[in-house]
Parts: sequence; structure tokens; C-alpha cells
Amino acid sequence: MRISRGFTLVELLVVIAIIGVLVALLLPAVQAAREAARRMSCSNNLKQYGIAQLNYESTKKTFPPARPGPDATGSQEVRSVGRPPGPRASGGKGYERSGVSGFVLVLPFMEQQALYDRFDIENGDSVWLSSVAQVSWKTPQKEEAIGTRPNFVVCPSSTMLPQSEVSNFQSWNIVPATGSYALCAGHRGINKFGVDACMVKHHNTGIHLYWTRVKMQQIEDGTSNTISAGEVIDGHTQDSSNIWTYTLRFGDSYRVTEAAVNTPTGVECAVAGDNPGCFNGAFASRHPGGAQFVYADGHVTLISEDIDLVTYQDLSTIAGKPLAMDAVDDVFCSQPGY
Repeated sequence: MRISRGFTLVELLVVIAIIGVLVALLLPAVQAAREAARRMSCSNNLKQYGIAQLNYESTKKTFPPARPGPDATGSQEVRSVGRPPGPRASGGKGYERSGVSGFVLVLPFMEQQALYDRFDIENGDSVWLSSVAQVSWKTPQKEEAIGTRPNFVVCPSSTMLPQSEVSNFQSWNIVPATGSYALCAGHRGINKFGVDACMVKHHNTGIHLYWTRVKMQQIEDGTSNTISAGEVIDGHTQDSSNIWTYTLRFGDSYRVTEAAVNTPTGVECAVAGDNPGCFNGAFASRHPGGAQFVYADGHVTLISEDIDLVTYQDLSTIAGKPLAMDAVDDVFCSQPGY
């Protein structure tokens, strides 16, 4: 009679130990492969935006602004930084004070005409109007559109919650959706330039500004050398709010290169005007070692978090070195009427 022999306890433990070692060896490789796939998808999102903005520029003859209208910038704010009050869009339709983001403006060039139409930008009163517009713009259709979160505004590596946790929006019927990307306004940030409306909003050093439109020929540094948009983190929080349909300085869809890549939320930050958040305006990602950016010519690359800060800031300006542009724009912004 044949007697079958089973595994001893020691043999079983050895097998389990070997399997554990193999899993430990393979897990980092699996995680790295997954992150590589997420990073590629994230890159494709930025590439899609890059192509759309070039099509927008071809049609409109300017790059999309960060937001098409100014906000509530008024005499008190300009006096606080020693500037004379400048021209602001006023009267007419409410969209002249719209804070809708440049990401919404390019939707028709991303085969998203139906979503774009829901914002009622061109024929109605648009969305995200400044209070000085004195227009009651919110409708169920617009709130629903603002609460929509298309796949192309979300990086798969992001840990950002899908809806804003900012207290101002919790009473809305539909809470605004967040996004993983923001437009680059240039290098001037909150720590050095504060709330100087001309220098940080209407006349910063990058492509995407409040109200002011930048033309292709103004990018003297070359479109392949000028950042257009990049990644952000913690967009659901007050200190790094990033609602993809809205633009607000140093926060929602509007960032600068004053702080280094991957500067943590709440570090090197300050309060901007009446907004209670402590913003640093930094670009950052959950990818190891850096964040991805799309340039004005549409190409996408990961910029290392170890990049020299001066070099990084150079990439965000359209026409020369940051300090040289500061000197020129300080004179410009000090003129009567600006």
C-alpha cells in the first residue's frame, strides 16, 4: 500500500517565506508600472489642452486668457499698493466681469461644445461673475455644469477630492468640481507682489492673465520655451483651491512659479485679499520627483523639483528674464490709468 506524504510545517513556512520575498520584490515594479501608466494618461490630458489652446489661438488670434474679465479690483486695492486706478471692463453684459477659466474657454476646441454651451458664455451672462457685475448668474444648468468633472481635467495620480471643500460653496445645490491643472500666469507671486492687481493679474509675465490677452508674437522667448499650464495638488482644500471652471489669483486654475515645483500646500504662503486661504500659488504633483507641464507649442514634459529656481521662473515668462520684466512692468503699472 502506497502512503502519500504531505508537506511538513517547516517546508510550508519556507514556501510562504519565498512567496513573500517574491511579492516584496515584484510590488515596487508593479507600482512603478502603474505610476508610469498614470503619468502617461496625465501627460495626454495636458497634451490635449495644449493642442486645444493652439486651435483657439489660430481662431481667436490670442491665447486663451486665464479669465476673460477682471474681478472686483477697485480703488481700495490699488491704493494699498500705491497704484493709480486703471481701466476695468464695466457695463454691458455680465460676462465682462466673468471669472470663468481658460479651460472652459477651450472646450469647443476639445470636442466639448455641448458642455461649453451649458455655461452660456457668449450669449448670456456667463458664470463666475464678479459681485460688481451685479448680475444674478447662477442657474441650475450652470451649477450642474460647474459641478461636472470631465476626465481630461483629472490626473490619475492625483489624490485630490472631486468636489471643493471650500466653505463658500457648501451651500450650493451642486458643489463645484475640482481639477488637477492650472494655467501659468508667470513668475510673480503673492509673497513678493501681494495683491498688486496690475503686476500679478492683468500684467504678469506669462501667457494666461486676467482680462489681458497674449498674442503668439508676444512670446519672444519662443513657444517651446514657455510654460502654459501645469499640475497642482490639494485642489479641494481652502489653501490650494483649484476649481477647474473658475480662476482666482494664486489658486483656482491660476498659478505662478514664485515657489519651487512641489512646494507643499500651506508653505511659503500668504493671504490674498479677502480670500481666507493661505496660498503659495505653486505647481505640484503626486508624481515622484517633479510635475508635468505643457508648453505654448503643445509639448509636455516633467520638470524636476530640483530645477534651479531662476531657470524655472525663466520658463514661465514670455519675453525675457524675470527681473528685467519686473523693471519694465513696474514702470508700466505706475502710469496713470494703469
